[in-house]
Amino acid sequence: MERQRCTYTFRKGKRGFTLLEVLLVLVLIGILFGLISYTFYSLVTNSLSLAKDSERLKEDASLLWNIQRKILSSKSIYLEKDKLFIITSAGDYYEGMVKCAYIYKDGILYYYEFPYPYGDIRFYEEDKLIKLGRFDTFSFRAYKGGNFYDTFDGIPELIYVKMNNREFVIRIL
Repeated sequence: MERQRCTYTFRKGKRGFTLLEVLLVLVLIGILFGLISYTFYSLVTNSLSLAKDSERLKEDASLLWNIQRKILSSKSIYLEKDKLFIITSAGDYYEGMVKCAYIYKDGILYYYEFPYPYGDIRFYEEDKLIKLGRFDTFSFRAYKGGNFYDTFDGIPELIYVKMNNREFVIRIL
């Protein structure tokens, strides 16, 4: 019996991966991780932006509700384009009838409240203004008898509140 000889043949230069193949795999893995990290970063950024926008919308809705509550329980209203003065029974800090004001100046909305509603409705003390927040725009308009007024004294049918380029309507009558 003849013995078979076992021979192994290796081809020269094919013992592993070439440098080009390794670099190609590393580039593809880098691109994959780059896409995954960009997607994750975008999701986190959009989520934080949505949370911030939601919080701002909640604060704006709360402010608008507070203004509406005061207007609907008002005895007297005087408004100018960027100021709203109200004698109302719906004060935030004092019980009974109060004089309150919303004053928008220099991009900031302020609130003023005084417990005694006597004297000029337009009077307020600068040093007692409470800062409510920063707004791009904030203005008031009154509607009565088919006409719009930027300055109004009395109780209108509607008050339009423009807040950050959104307009809201408060129906009084």
